[in-house]
Amino acid sequence: MHHTSAARTPVALTRYFDEVVNRLAREGIDVAQVVLELSPSRPRCGEVVTERGPVLRWREDLGWSNGIRSTSPAAHPGEVAGLLSHL
Repeated sequence: MHHTSAARTPVALTRYFDEVVNRLAREGIDVAQVVLELSPSRPRCGEVVTERGPVLRWREDLGWSNGIRSTSPAAHPGEVAGLLSHL
């Protein structure tokens, strides 16, 4: 995902979150819920809740976080999955 406004369309963000969920599945991590907040009046955000409990949170201005570590807003899905290996 690039850092352009075009890459931050709701469709592009949905696809990006799909890539993250698919990567987590390949790593053996089951996802219970994905929530995206795509309001144009504030930074877009989302979270991925896993079956085992940990939550990954994302904001377009801050990036991904597991509450302890974080990555960039456009981190590769493998890097996002890596946030769960440190919990």
